[in-house]
Amino acid sequence: MQVTPKSKIMNLLLPVTVCLAAMIAVSTIFMTQSIFVEISESFNVDIDLTRFAFSVASISYAISFLLFGPAADRFDLGKMSSLGMFFLAIGVFTAAVAESFIVFILSMAVIGTSASAVAASMFPYMVQIAPVKKQGLYLGSFVAASTAGMVIGRFLTGIMASILGLKNSFLIIATTILIFSLTTIIVFNGRKINNAAPPHEKDSKSYLAALKVMVSPELLTLLMTGFFLFFGFLGMVTFLTFRLANAPFYFTSAEIGWISLAGLTALPGSPLSGVIAQKADTLKVMVASLCLCIISIQLMAQIPTTLSIFTGVLLLFSGVYFCQPLIFLLITQKVPEIYLGTASSFYVLFCIGGGSLSSVILGPVWELSGWSGVTLVCSCSLVVAILLCLKGNAKPNNCKVAV
Repeated sequence: MQVTPKSKIMNLLLPVTVCLAAMIAVSTIFMTQSIFVEISESFNVDIDLTRFAFSVASISYAISFLLFGPAADRFDLGKMSSLGMFFLAIGVFTAAVAESFIVFILSMAVIGTSASAVAASMFPYMVQIAPVKKQGLYLGSFVAASTAGMVIGRFLTGIMASILGLKNSFLIIATTILIFSLTTIIVFNGRKINNAAPPHEKDSKSYLAALKVMVSPELLTLLMTGFFLFFGFLGMVTFLTFRLANAPFYFTSAEIGWISLAGLTALPGSPLSGVIAQKADTLKVMVASLCLCIISIQLMAQIPTTLSIFTGVLLLFSGVYFCQPLIFLLITQKVPEIYLGTASSFYVLFCIGGGSLSSVILGPVWELSGWSGVTLVCSCSLVVAILLCLKGNAKPNNCKVAV
C-alpha cells in the first residue's frame, strides 16, 4: 500500500493529538494542587479544606472510568474524546465564575467526570493506531503526556493564578480547552475507530464479561500495584503544597509551581522504559523504579532545603513513570483486544483512586504528625507496591514485556 504525504501527516498528527488530549485532561485534575492559597482566599475557607478541590476532581475522575471504560469498548473513540473535552471546558468555566466554594467543588466533579471520558477513550485509541513494533514507544509517549499534564497543570496554573488571579486563569484555560475540542473533531474524523460489542451481546452481558476479566488474580495484582504506587506518589505530591507553604519555606503558588516543573524531567522516562523492557528484565526495572521513589521520599523528608525538594520531586516522578508504562503494557497483553478500554480504565481507576484516597486519608495524618507522618505512610505504600510487583511477576514468563 502506497504511503501518501497526507497519510504521513495523519500518522504523525494522530498520536500527537492523542497525547495533547491526554495532557490537557490530566492537567485539569491537578491544576488546583498548587493554588490552595488562592482558593482559600477567593472563597474565604480554611486552607486545609482546599485539598478537597483536588480530592473531588480526582475521585470523580477515577469513579467515572467505571462508566467510560466499557463505553470505550463500544463507541467511536474520537467523538467520545471530543465530547468529553467540550464538557471539560464547561466545567472549568463554571469553576471560573463560581461565587461559592460549594459551586466550585461541584465544578471539580464535572471536570473530573469529563476528563475521564477523554482519558478512557484516548488510551485504547493510541493502542489501536500504534504500529506493532512501536507499541511500547507509543504507550510510553501517552504516559509521558499524562505526566506532562500533571506537571503543567500544577506549574502553569500556579504561575497564572499568582499573576492573573484565579478567575481569569480558569477562563483562559476553559477557552483553550474549547478551541482544542473543536480541533479534535477534525483530526479524529480522519481516522475513525468504532468499537462494537460482539453480535447479539447485550450491554449488561458485555460489561459483566469485562468485569470477569478484570477480577482475575493476575490482573488484580497489577491493579493493586498501581493503587499503592499512586497512593504514595500522589499523597506526596498533594501534601508537598502544604509543606512548601509552611515553615521553613513559605513558598508562594508561583514558587510551588516552579518546583513542580521538576516533574517534567520524567518525560523521557516513560518512552524509554518501554525500550528498556525489550532488553532488560521487566521485574528488575519495575522494582528499581519503585525503590527510586522511596529514596526520593526520604530525601524530601530528611533534608529541608529547596534543592533536596527539587531533586526529590525529580526522582519521584522519574521512578513512577519508569514503572507506570510497564504495568500498562503488562495489562494490555493479558486482556482480549475488545476489552482494552475497560482494562486501561480500570487501571486508571485504581491508580487515581489510590491517589484520591491518599489526599483524604492523609489529612488526619498531616494534622497529627505533619510532614514526617505523611512521608512515612507514603513510603509504606510504595513498599506494598514492591511486594505486589514481586508477587505478580514471580513466574518467569511474566518478567518480560514484548513491545
